[in-house]
Amino acid sequence: MDEELEIKVEAIMEEIRGKIREHQHTSSSDVVHPSSNGAIRADLISLHNNHNISNLHFTSHRKVFGRLIVGAKKALRQLLTPILERQSAYNAANARLDSHLYHLCQQQAEALQALQGMVVEQIEVLGQKQSEALRALRQIVFDHLDQRVEHIRKEVTAHVQTQQETLSHMEGILAEEKARLVETESMHLRLRADIISQERRINIVLEEARKRLPEPFSQEQLRHIAEEERHTLDALYLSFENQFRGSWEDIQARLQVYLPFLQEAQLGTAERPVVDLGCGRGEWLHLLKEEGRHARGVDRNRLMIEACRQCALDVIESDALAYLRTLPDASIGAVTGFHLLEHLSLEVVIKVFDETVRVLQPGGAAMFETPNPENVLVGSYTFYLDPTHRNPLPSTIVAYLAEARGLCRVQTMPLHPYAQACRVEEAGLDVAKRFNEYFYGPQDYAVIGWKV
Repeated sequence: MDEELEIKVEAIMEEIRGKIREHQHTSSSDVVHPSSNGAIRADLISLHNNHNISNLHFTSHRKVFGRLIVGAKKALRQLLTPILERQSAYNAANARLDSHLYHLCQQQAEALQALQGMVVEQIEVLGQKQSEALRALRQIVFDHLDQRVEHIRKEVTAHVQTQQETLSHMEGILAEEKARLVETESMHLRLRADIISQERRINIVLEEARKRLPEPFSQEQLRHIAEEERHTLDALYLSFENQFRGSWEDIQARLQVYLPFLQEAQLGTAERPVVDLGCGRGEWLHLLKEEGRHARGVDRNRLMIEACRQCALDVIESDALAYLRTLPDASIGAVTGFHLLEHLSLEVVIKVFDETVRVLQPGGAAMFETPNPENVLVGSYTFYLDPTHRNPLPSTIVAYLAEARGLCRVQTMPLHPYAQACRVEEAGLDVAKRFNEYFYGPQDYAVIGWKV
């Protein structure tokens, strides 16, 4: 925009200058040079040299009458002397007047040229000032526009920021409402499943009661009733898992550590499947399924079994030890149990190891994870958050039992230490280092053994 304005001003100035030069050339030619300066000067010189006609010299080329003619001319000149003198005076005055007029014309032409130069100079100065004024005006306009644009930008930015804050606030409210809705739906599903489970148990009890009344219950009926009674807390324990165990994604991330063992030994194939004891919500089974491995889960909690089946996972409702006893010898590639052993008595733990060794194929693996009581916070507090836990199991005891019952190459793997932010600053102090190990060290451990 600046360049376009400047080009127009220069074009106008150049046109004005051209017209002035054209006018100057025409005026100077008309006033000072009717034909040319040389011709005028020659005429003026001739006028000055020949203005006196009273002293004319007469001659004649005729031989006979020449003298007579010259004498006559001289006599005539004498008679015309007053007239010739007046004519000579007139001619002299005329020559002087012409010279004066010539000089005036020259002065006028010079003055006109000077005036034209002054006009051109003033026009150029005016054009320059006009260009500077236009530039200053454009600068003022652009500065004003820049200020206005910046002001509008700030207003728009503030408005957008306010809208974004409002949107973020609304998104937060919607997220909270969505979380509440999800929790409500989850609670609704749990309550519905619990009600269905309770109705099923009540119907079984009533059916058995109608069969036997007024006769007393048989041992089989009492066992069946007792079995159903053990499922009264299924919904509560599922809710407990959702509250304290951690999210599905967190548990799957933790279980990634076991995949290399299966990959190295080529376990989890159709011929060497995995059996997960106490599969719970099915995080490990789902991870194995994503890896393309064959696995079956075992659990007694009917609600967890139903949740696994909704995810298209292969699960069976059974006691872990009872299920192992149904399997043929050397039929399984790997047996896993995550946070299972701490729920069992010592006698059952030993039997689980015995059955695990029996059903494993040569080269198969057993992997059991349990809370680490060497961590003071775990052994004295977090272990008892689950009221179904029996006793903490030190890693040395579990590793000893695994090896004593027939597993080889038994190793203990510490897992899940507290975050670094929880630890105290050690500053090279041995006591601080030991404190961190005992209080903020691994919260869990795994015992991994192999069958020869």
